[in-house]
Amino acid sequence: MPRFKYQAMTKSGSVVTGSLEAENPTDLISKLRASGYYAMDVSPDVAEEKRKIPFISFMRRVKASEVEFFSYQLSTLINAGVRLTRALAVATEQITNPIFRDAVDKVRYDVEHGSEFYNALAQHKNVFSDLYINIVKAGETGGVLGLVLARLAEFSEKQRKLKSAVISALFYPAILVTLGTIIGTILMLFVIPRLSGMFAEMGAALPMPTRILMAVTGAIKNFWWIILAIIVIAVLAIRRYAKTESGKRNLDRLKLKLPLAGNIFKISAMTRFARTLGTLLDNGVLILPSLAIVRETVGNTVYRDIIANSEKEVERGETLSSSLQKSGEFPGLVTHMLAIGEEAGRPQDMLLKLSEYYEAEMDKQLERVSSLIGPVMILVMALAVGFLVAAAVLPIFEASNLVTG
Repeated sequence: MPRFKYQAMTKSGSVVTGSLEAENPTDLISKLRASGYYAMDVSPDVAEEKRKIPFISFMRRVKASEVEFFSYQLSTLINAGVRLTRALAVATEQITNPIFRDAVDKVRYDVEHGSEFYNALAQHKNVFSDLYINIVKAGETGGVLGLVLARLAEFSEKQRKLKSAVISALFYPAILVTLGTIIGTILMLFVIPRLSGMFAEMGAALPMPTRILMAVTGAIKNFWWIILAIIVIAVLAIRRYAKTESGKRNLDRLKLKLPLAGNIFKISAMTRFARTLGTLLDNGVLILPSLAIVRETVGNTVYRDIIANSEKEVERGETLSSSLQKSGEFPGLVTHMLAIGEEAGRPQDMLLKLSEYYEAEMDKQLERVSSLIGPVMILVMALAVGFLVAAAVLPIFEASNLVTG
């Protein structure tokens, strides 16, 4: 969305200047009028647009840990009773990344001029994810912004710890991969070609592993550019497909069926569903507006579509638990506990209990998966290195047998 500079007059007659993102100048004038300002001059922010060159935008990154620390700070300040605009001003002073500081400063400006917090965040999707924005919307709607910001920070921290655990688990296998690649390159470029020449002179056939390795080596040498082109085209095609609605839906469905990781995706979606819906209902938000928010925070289009369908059925008078049960995608634990909560008139209590259960399950699953990655990688590398060694050693044994025989 483009950014425009403006000069406007307040109701008291003073002149203010600034910049805002808008679809077009007319949209900007409408935004200013809604905030009690009367536009005097509007023009494109040329300096801002120059900074949005794709390559430069790609290079300007905000780390997840920075957003996490920002969320913790903001939640602490808001829970202490500090106004949002003041909390944003304080948090901005603590940010060292100039790109992140600029984004938060613009968010603060938009909030000061009447924008809702989540709408202000939505203007900076290169910094704040859709999930982050929608969960903030849920907290803002339910009057528990400080709580959901703390939850977002905790979620980000868990993601960071998982990434660190995976990197640690892959450290030793990565060394094996590097060594295996070096050994394989030496064998394919120097050892195997000499052995093949020697066997050709002797009129003997190479062992099967050696012939396979030579065929792979020859294909890479002669057709590397075709292989590279296929890989690049495939990656671009998948990325393009993933941006379509049907592509996103199919990929999200595939995620849920993946071994090991699929269960993590399911638990993550259930955690978000139960925590967000429980929090909204507990703070007096009606069921239909709550479901509209939850479907955007659940993080998977399969569950999003189910919740969207449940909205219609709940509006017609059906209970949420029975609607979700008919989909066949929600675990029985969720639908049964939700039904009990509905019968007691306090579904939020059961939902919050469910979120605590699934958060504990998530921790167990992440620990289990990270502990399995290392051994699996070591096994794969052992098989690969074993094949390379066999491809190099078997011809030597064959040659010695031919000579002695």
